[in-house]
Amino acid sequence: MLLFSEYLKELLQAKRMTISALSRLSGVERTAISKALAGQRVLPYDALNALICHLRLTPGEEKRFRSYYDAQFEKEGIRRSREVVGKLFSDLARLDFSRPAFEETTLLLSLEQYAGERSVFSGMTNVRPLLRMAISEELARPDPRIEMIIPPSDTLIHDELLGRYLNGAIEAKVSQIITFDASGTEEEINLHNLAAFCRILPVCLLSGRNYHPYYYYENDVSERYSDPFPYFLVTGSSVVCLSGDGEHAMLLRREDQIACYHRHFQMLLSRCYELIQYTSDPLEILSAYQRCTELDGFYMAMDQPCFGRFYSDELIRTYLRGELPFFEDILAAACSRFAQLRQVKKFYTLFSESGLKRFMEEGTLDDYPVSVVTPFQKKDRIRLMKMLAEAVRSGDVTGRLLPQGIFPDYLSMCTSEHLGVGFFTTERFPLSEGVCSVQIQERGLCRAFHRWLVHLPESGRIMSAEETACVLEALAAERSFSPEKTAKND
Repeated sequence: MLLFSEYLKELLQAKRMTISALSRLSGVERTAISKALAGQRVLPYDALNALICHLRLTPGEEKRFRSYYDAQFEKEGIRRSREVVGKLFSDLARLDFSRPAFEETTLLLSLEQYAGERSVFSGMTNVRPLLRMAISEELARPDPRIEMIIPPSDTLIHDELLGRYLNGAIEAKVSQIITFDASGTEEEINLHNLAAFCRILPVCLLSGRNYHPYYYYENDVSERYSDPFPYFLVTGSSVVCLSGDGEHAMLLRREDQIACYHRHFQMLLSRCYELIQYTSDPLEILSAYQRCTELDGFYMAMDQPCFGRFYSDELIRTYLRGELPFFEDILAAACSRFAQLRQVKKFYTLFSESGLKRFMEEGTLDDYPVSVVTPFQKKDRIRLMKMLAEAVRSGDVTGRLLPQGIFPDYLSMCTSEHLGVGFFTTERFPLSEGVCSVQIQERGLCRAFHRWLVHLPESGRIMSAEETACVLEALAAERSFSPEKTAKND
């Protein structure tokens, strides 16, 4: 309700209109408008048209106005889940991959020197260096490993790992067990589980497939008051036990203590599910896309649009490199996949203008390297852009342009509410060569990401179908009169 009231207030200010004037012109009671602005009442649906008319809303403003009105009748959890997913992608879009100006490479004290005779540490100013030292010493070992069950609200350890992956590859295998909340109905999106996954996805993407999260369900994920240190991080040389709020830690260094916690972690691991699966094989990635495609629907967000609805078998054979190992297998998988995309009833592709321009200039695909798919010729680029524009305008394809910052330009996402969600790093991902996929199948998470994607076209935050089609046609026309440009890495 607050979103609608805030937007109505914003419109009144922008149009320089008072509540009394709007009431007099529209015929809507002044009290009803006042209470709607205060978030105390929902306006009658019949009042919308009158308000839209007399506020002189543009088509974009009207769409947003109606969207906020409809949102008042949604469950709070659905709206909040979209906010969580939106923040995740916004943060990923702003992630700075440039090398740091300086880097801490030397510990002034060893873990043993820092701890001395102490075994219990209180306060973040003491716990933070303890954890950093434990991780640093483990990474210096010849065969490093980190196993952890950490507080649900932790950001310290994930930020530490994220920083190290950004600053340079680390080869340590990191395993984490996460507790998922089993409460709620099958149709609800569990915000606890969604927030937990959103904290770890950046680490998954940057880890070079060295970070492995697992999960199990628990009926009650509230604080465990009977144990002062219910969480722990195990390395080859120490155990750091953590309190529920992460403000207190206990350090264990004896070999039998380390071995005990390692065995306990492995026992728990045997009862858990894999949260994600990685792959970097082109054939497996095609299969991963296929697994996330429903029989009647395809839903994708990426910097470039998916033109798969318009790929013929002949076009696929033309651009798929014939010298590839297992060429016939990849060709058969590609033809099967795109045959399905030509038939699905619902086809969503969300993309950016920069991705469109890059495709028109270079002819390369973000989600397949030029070592797999050769750059498209100019005539085929123009033809695909025109076909997409026509399909968007007719409604055959739900294609929309995303403003900068809503979705990262180095990632693609294919969603299904029931079959799974795939996250795929593209050629623009700066930390690895080629593409890699991260796939999830946990029902609640799939539902959250899928509903975020299908809601965007109706949210008023992105371009309309007509605006998108016009941009596609303009770029195709512009390219028709420009000289051919040689694609990179061709």
